[in-house]
Amino acid sequence: MSSTALRSRIEDLVYLEASLLDDKKWQDWLALYAEDAVFWMPAWTSEYEVTGEPELGLNLLYLKGRASLEDRVFRIETGDSFASVPMARTTHVVGGVVVKGAAGGRFEARASWIVHSYGMHGGITRSGSYDYSLREEAGALKIVQKKIIMIDDKLVGPVDIFHI
Repeated sequence: MSSTALRSRIEDLVYLEASLLDDKKWQDWLALYAEDAVFWMPAWTSEYEVTGEPELGLNLLYLKGRASLEDRVFRIETGDSFASVPMARTTHVVGGVVVKGAAGGRFEARASWIVHSYGMHGGITRSGSYDYSLREEAGALKIVQKKIIMIDDKLVGPVDIFHI
């Protein structure tokens, strides 16, 4: 596969994920993730570093395994998530997708993001970068890890999987 074709496939996946989150199409969003997926937003440990290991440091969000993502979606859909009641409207703007590497059937990519949400807490805009680890499964790219780096070092308002 050419590097242009690979980049195009990765961009399509990144943009699709953002669209599914904005449209609240939870089951379609879950289908993008591998069974052993990790969804991780580390906390800042200093002015220039974030938590290096999710199980050894402080995290803003850490969901290990697709079952954890499914549980989160269940809580959102049933209204059992404080951060999601009432449901905020969101717009994800994602760009600057860069393929960082490809080896052994895994692909590494990075993208920049801005998410504006509007809900009970008014309008909140957050931004940062996504680091993706992907792999091919049954002819489709699946997200094995999504690491979300938020440039702010403090949270204002609720944060759930669709706010970032």
